[in-house]
Amino acid sequence: MAPIYKIALIQFQPKDVSPAENFTLCSNYIRKAASQGANLAVLPEYHLTSWCPSHPDFIASCIESTPYLSKYQSLAKELKIDIVPGTVCEVHPSPSPDDVTATSRTGKDQGQHKEVRNMAYFISGLTGEVVGRYQKRNLWHPEREHLTAWGKEGGRHKGFDIPGLEFPDGTPVRGGMLICWDTIFPEGFRELIADGVELIVIPSYWLVTEDFGQEDEKERELARKGEEEFLRGVVTTRAFENTATVVFVNAGGLSQVAVPGVGSSEGGVMGVETEEMRVVEVDLGRGRGLERRYKIREDMRGEEWGYGVYHGEEREVVAGKERVVDSWNGRRRQVWEGSI
Repeated sequence: MAPIYKIALIQFQPKDVSPAENFTLCSNYIRKAASQGANLAVLPEYHLTSWCPSHPDFIASCIESTPYLSKYQSLAKELKIDIVPGTVCEVHPSPSPDDVTATSRTGKDQGQHKEVRNMAYFISGLTGEVVGRYQKRNLWHPEREHLTAWGKEGGRHKGFDIPGLEFPDGTPVRGGMLICWDTIFPEGFRELIADGVELIVIPSYWLVTEDFGQEDEKERELARKGEEEFLRGVVTTRAFENTATVVFVNAGGLSQVAVPGVGSSEGGVMGVETEEMRVVEVDLGRGRGLERRYKIREDMRGEEWGYGVYHGEEREVVAGKERVVDSWNGRRRQVWEGSI
């Protein structure tokens, strides 16, 4: 029998710079989810601080948020439930003054050369340990002034084994994480499934009702409806084209679980800007079933796969030239070379 995984989607808009109050709300929801038999609870992006970088207490709130990770670890172990606690904004020393973000140059961090990272964690309910971690790579345009993205030095999206969750053949279910604006880019998903990931969790803070800059009210309404239609569809699209279950939990609404070969799971897509929790039962074997039909992963491993970006490219500098080398499954072939 394929593994059945009950996932709690906890959708709400966090209160600005109020980690303690937001944590109390979230922990109550997680306890409720556990009482309903959920195996995994997922919270939205910026769930402790909200996204308010211009607030004078934002950096202090981020610093205050860091210890809550250990509180979630204790809660996961106590309730025996896996937890993805949305994202946590962490303040770290910056390796270079050039990397200091605008937010960390203001307020209490002025002159201290700090950077802010938007981090997601996957906590095992068996042990309370962090088994997966991810720093947001693709920052939404207004975030770039305030946050430091992962991946400036290169690196691939990687997955992790989810403890206690296996397929009938004994192989572990591999999970992976992306964050909000990462959803736009299919490349991140491809890198994850190239690493064997079959469950992708995406905490998000995507507001479909914000002002998109159009002066005409009709144009604003069209833009908002377009955003809603996009989010309703893209999660399912990513699930099908990657033969992986996608869990999308968004502070602004439209949270959902998309199952490959099926579409939105039971209950469908959640409302816009509502506060609610939904526990969804997911058959994780659906991804392997669709893979047998679509053979996407098989094609990616094949000799004739033509998109090297998904193979696992390595960039080398040889004799003053940049060389791109494909290293999928131990094979190496030069796919591009040019002057740098």
